[in-house]
This record gives sequence, C-alpha cells and structure tokens, in this order.
Amino acid sequence: MLSSLPFDDRFFRAPHATVAPLVEAGARLALVPELGTVLFLRQHDVAEILQDRRFGAMNAHYYAQQGWYDGPYIDWVRRTLVFLDPPDHDRLRGLLSRAFTPRQVARITPITEQIAETLAGEAAEAREVDLYDSFAQKLPLQVICSLLAIPSIDFEAVGEWTAALSLATATPTPEARVGADRAMESFDDYVTRQIRERRARPGDDLLSALIAVEADGDRLSREELVAMVVQLLYAGHETTRNLIGNGLISLLDYPAELARLRREPELVPNAVEEILRFEPPILFLTRVALADLEVAAHPVRKGELVHVNLASANRDPAVYPEADRFDVGRADTHHLSFGWGMHFCMGASIARMEARVAFSTLLRRFAGIELLGERPKWAAATALRTLERFPLRLTPA
Repeated sequence: MLSSLPFDDRFFRAPHATVAPLVEAGARLALVPELGTVLFLRQHDVAEILQDRRFGAMNAHYYAQQGWYDGPYIDWVRRTLVFLDPPDHDRLRGLLSRAFTPRQVARITPITEQIAETLAGEAAEAREVDLYDSFAQKLPLQVICSLLAIPSIDFEAVGEWTAALSLATATPTPEARVGADRAMESFDDYVTRQIRERRARPGDDLLSALIAVEADGDRLSREELVAMVVQLLYAGHETTRNLIGNGLISLLDYPAELARLRREPELVPNAVEEILRFEPPILFLTRVALADLEVAAHPVRKGELVHVNLASANRDPAVYPEADRFDVGRADTHHLSFGWGMHFCMGASIARMEARVAFSTLLRRFAGIELLGERPKWAAATALRTLERFPLRLTPA
C-alpha cells in the first residue's frame, strides 16, 4: 500500500524533511491525494521516467481539464517546447539547437559580467536590499534580453509581462489568467516587431540566428518564433533567479561552506552544481503516460499523470554519501535539476554561466553578506523552489 504525501504548505516549505521518512523507509513513490497521482522519489526511477518516450509532456489538454479556457496564454503554452511531444518537439528542438550554440554563450559571458558588476555596484550603495529585487531577478532577465538583443529601454516591460505569466502559472486565479492573456498579447505584438526589424537588419544575436536557421528547407514560423522567444524570456530568467537565491541562502545556512568558497574561489563552478543538487530551482516535474506501462513495480495507465520529485532524487541516499550535507567541494555533484532525456534544459549552459558569474561577483564585491531580520520562508504552493523574499545587509569589500 502506498504512503500518502499531501501537497500542502508542509511539502512546499520543507520538501526534504517531508519526504525523508518515506525514503528512509525504502519507498520509491508516494500517493498525492489532492491530485490523484503518484510522486516518484528515487533518482533511478525519476531518470527512467524523464528519458522514457512513453511518457509525454504535460500539455495544454491538461490545462483544459483544470478549467483553463482558450486564449493567448494557452495558445502560447500549446506552442512551447517544454509542452510538446515528438515529432513537433524534435523538429523545434533541432532548429533551436542550430541557433543556440556555444558561440552564443561565449558572446554573452562578458556582457553577463558587466551586468553583474553594475547590479552589485547599485546594491553596494544601498547596503540594505532584497536579493531578488536588486540582483537575482535583474541579472538573468537582462542577460536573456541581451542575448536576444532586446533594447534596454524595454527590459522593464518585458519583466512585467513575464511576471504576469509566472503569476498565472503559479496561482491560476481568474484575475491572473486575464493578466497572462494581456501579457501574451503584448508579447506577441512586441516580438513580432522585433522579428520584423531583425529580418531587415540581422545581427549576431540569438533572435537573428533563430530567424535565419534552416534545416532541410524547414524554418520557424512567426508564431513559433514568438512562442520560443517568450519561453526563453520566461524560463530563462525565473529559474536562474531561484538558482541564485537558493545558492545564497544555502551558503548563509552553512557559513563554513561560505567561508571555504571565499578562500577557494576556484570552487565556484563546483559549488554551482552542488547548489543545483541541494536546492534545485524546480521541485518536481509532471509527465503523462502515452501507453500502459510500469515503473517501480507500479502500474501506470495511458493518460495518467505522474510527478517526479527532483528534490528527493537529488538527495537520494542510495546515490550520494551524506546526501543532506551541503558541500561546495563535493566530488560527485551530478543532478537532475535541468531535467533528463529529450526535455533536458537547452539553457543549462547559460544558467550555469550566470550562476558562476553571480556568486563570483557577490563574494568578491561584498566582505559581509547577512540576512536582514529573521530567515525568510520558502514560498508555498508552487513547483518553483523560491523564497518569499530575501532581505540582506551588505558590507562592501
């Protein structure tokens, strides 16, 4: 008989402590009564599901079942790469991979360093800041906008539109859905203008590359370009924001590791991987069975949804020695935080680069980084692993 794991504030605020007793008892999955689905807990099973093409993405049909209506937001979801299955997924990913090259990452790295320096300088003047508002939110948003050559004058509007999409995804109230539809209408108009301008005057940016990319005579349509650009802007900054925030709170929770990273800054790349393992930006993913099958001796019927717990997979005691210990020098930091299989995050290399730049800059620019007031709480009722707020007192070096 399966143990139950309620999806309530206890799980979202303390997912590791909530799941740990089940894992210690040898459980490989748990029943989620509120959703009528199961949550797979162990790394082997999670990886198996993510790479098994008999499981598909949670697509727009799921949203329709939850009472979502047709509109600009759902139209975008239907075209988004992470919600597509083969053959549409493979076609779009193949075209994107031709444009989203290591050269683009190399081009944006010095720009990322400049942005981080500017934001750190502004934070140093303020001394008391919220990490999200002053740094962790702005850095990835400005980086992905720069990657697409979006003018800086438009950064604020783009940030507002992506925030509206995030709100509707996390808390789909009627008001949030209306806001998401309006945001998508604005996005569609804006990105279409950018496409028109880039076709007339192409550059070395990612949007120009996406417009120009071709495979066997196939190109991206205007609708596909808009959907892909919005996905890059939405997913390309929110999860990295969480990565930076989760990393800094982990370092503050474990001051010995923070001190070690200051002494050994060459460990920053390894520390980023440990942060991704220890506190992933996304707690769990959802898949739908495309056939009758079995995982962990549990039958899954065609059409059923399943959830895979990235957080518990990354702390599987069968895989990691002292899995619940945060160690910036850990030898084996492999993880599933960017997914696995055909939906592995295409922006992983940029997210890693941004995080390395962020932590290197913060540790170099500030001799003191401390929480302002009590420790902030983790946000509840969302698959995203993020804090409600992150007030800090900074002491410049």
